[in-house]
Amino acid sequence: MRILRTLPLAMLLLVATAVTIWAEAPKANIVGSPHDFTSSTYTFTGTAAGATAAPAATNLCFFCHIVHKTATNSSGTATTASLAPGRWLWNHTLSSTASYGVYSSATFNAVLTAAGVALPTDLGTQNNMNNFSAANLCLSCHDGTVAISSFYEGGFSLPANGSSWNNGHGSSTTMYTGMELTDLTKTHPVNFQYSPAVASIASLTSPASPNSVDAAGDVPLYGNNYIMQCTTCHDPHNGVTAVHGSLFPYSRATFQNYTGSGGFCIYCHQ
Repeated sequence: MRILRTLPLAMLLLVATAVTIWAEAPKANIVGSPHDFTSSTYTFTGTAAGATAAPAATNLCFFCHIVHKTATNSSGTATTASLAPGRWLWNHTLSSTASYGVYSSATFNAVLTAAGVALPTDLGTQNNMNNFSAANLCLSCHDGTVAISSFYEGGFSLPANGSSWNNGHGSSTTMYTGMELTDLTKTHPVNFQYSPAVASIASLTSPASPNSVDAAGDVPLYGNNYIMQCTTCHDPHNGVTAVHGSLFPYSRATFQNYTGSGGFCIYCHQ
């Protein structure tokens, strides 16, 4: 009986711990930001083509996430079964882009090689439900090949797939001109192992764990293996622009509060 009385308390502590971990991101800051699609207007397709709707009357989370439900594609085949807990319950259609390229430089490649870390692979090969990364989720909108309104599971008062959108950047079905990201060969590297060995050789901040650069868990790494992705530095839920906000939109709270000489760059680049 004593064990049975203790078990609910242990379960409660586990749930509380999980909630604390996932509550790190200031999700309330998405309201009114460019990622708040409930505040954007859209144009209906199909029978109501040409009619402009009011802002979408649905939960702002549903544009990217699905609520504990396995979605199906047009053929009736389950598409998000592998997205169950821990995989973001993703509802936005992934891209079919085959290649984004990878960042490469003599110094970068030499550091990874010296640390025994593999060079990054092209994220285009991970645009599928069984092998995607956090960066692929960002690119499912930002590479400009998938409609902003393109969902695995409709309903929930979501707009029809293929609807045109207008949230201050002009009307568009896909990502607005100037906000697409299609070439990763010249941008800051992602999809590579930011390991302690890499940090040591490059004189960077050493990650606190395989899942985070900082001990608080505000700057995440992925795969339980030090993998750096777009969302290591950018928090899609944080639309507030604070310190250096105009240069670093959707920055992690840790970076926004970092006011050391040289700005957020030297949070990792010592």
